[in-house]
Amino acid sequence: MAYVILILLIVALIGLGFLLLRFLMHRAIRQVVRSFRASGALDPENAKTGPEMGLKSTSDAKLTDGIFKPRDYKPYVFDSLVQLDIIKITEDEKYYLSEHDLQKSKLADYVD
Repeated sequence: MAYVILILLIVALIGLGFLLLRFLMHRAIRQVVRSFRASGALDPENAKTGPEMGLKSTSDAKLTDGIFKPRDYKPYVFDSLVQLDIIKITEDEKYYLSEHDLQKSKLADYVD
């Protein structure tokens, strides 16, 4: 009987972990989109660099970032949105958010 309770507790903790991760990722999606909208980087003419918007890529993240402070999911979301072609890159390595592509994607439900 004790093993059953222990197994159920472990399954519940794993489920809570997945729910927490999902919440943190959705929050990071909203934060990244808000950063683009707040800076006006919504077309190629107004494109900005990541640091200008307060965003960084996972390649810019430090190894110790997740160890000594809470993990920031924005770099992962930023890179994912670039791969999904929702965030576009200009020739001079600046970024802008394509509202049209965002609205066509499944991620439109997670942003305001």
